[in-house]
Amino acid sequence: MIDTAIIQNIEACLEESIHGHRLLTETYPSRIFVLQGQRDYLLKQTRTIPLGKQFENHKRVHDVWASRKDELEFRIPTPYLLGPDNDYMVMEYVDGDNLLNQLIQGRDDIVNVYRRIGKSLRQYHALATEAFGDVAEPLIQYGYLQELISTRAGRHIAERLDAFSADTHRVLFKDFTAANIAVTQAGDVYFLDLQDVFYTGPLTYDLCRFIDTTKVFSIVRNPLCLLHGYGRVREALDAFVQGYGAEADGASLAKMQYIHRQEQVYIKTTKTWVRGLVLRLLFTVI
Repeated sequence: MIDTAIIQNIEACLEESIHGHRLLTETYPSRIFVLQGQRDYLLKQTRTIPLGKQFENHKRVHDVWASRKDELEFRIPTPYLLGPDNDYMVMEYVDGDNLLNQLIQGRDDIVNVYRRIGKSLRQYHALATEAFGDVAEPLIQYGYLQELISTRAGRHIAERLDAFSADTHRVLFKDFTAANIAVTQAGDVYFLDLQDVFYTGPLTYDLCRFIDTTKVFSIVRNPLCLLHGYGRVREALDAFVQGYGAEADGASLAKMQYIHRQEQVYIKTTKTWVRGLVLRLLFTVI
């Protein structure tokens, strides 16, 4: 349930009545609700990290997107309000399934949808880099990457990142995954869960993040995918890369894939060694 005081504050800010709500998903750090008013809204509550930075980051990206939206193939949900203690925020509710579910469930036009996602990511990179390139932090300053580089296993990561030329650098989405993209029945593409810190780095980082997480989670969610349907996953991902364009060349993707996989295995290992081992094994299969 949502505290009555929160509902009252939301009603005052939105200037409309909220007549119902339902829990959409729950994890350890947060709960996501759908609020029912004159229209539906998304409410995110946090138990741990304050949402102020995430909300302001989302608003900045949304405002830039809104000034150019007629030129773009993707949408950014409208942010409405941030709670007074930064413990919740309200945004536009997107009535669409995420891209990972649509792939696993066998959407008929999924290959064409993934091609559109590649083009949309290229547009996002251009938009975000133009707007925020001067204030973004280098990717190498990301906390887990810094930790990894300081270890013996990660000593080559910094050198590999430096090998990418400056003209390949873009302001990154950072957590660009199929689970963070929704497609509505009308075909509108929404980018969700924007990160609360901008990083600039090789554009292939976002592509490798998308490719690797799609492969891993399609297997985790449906292990039989390795025997039946994995060709469809590869076909969709090939279309995604083609949609991005010539800058997503195979050699650059291969170089970045090593960095991304080392980083993700390290992150999982810092949580529990079992999770790190499982992810390492999955990366050897896909």
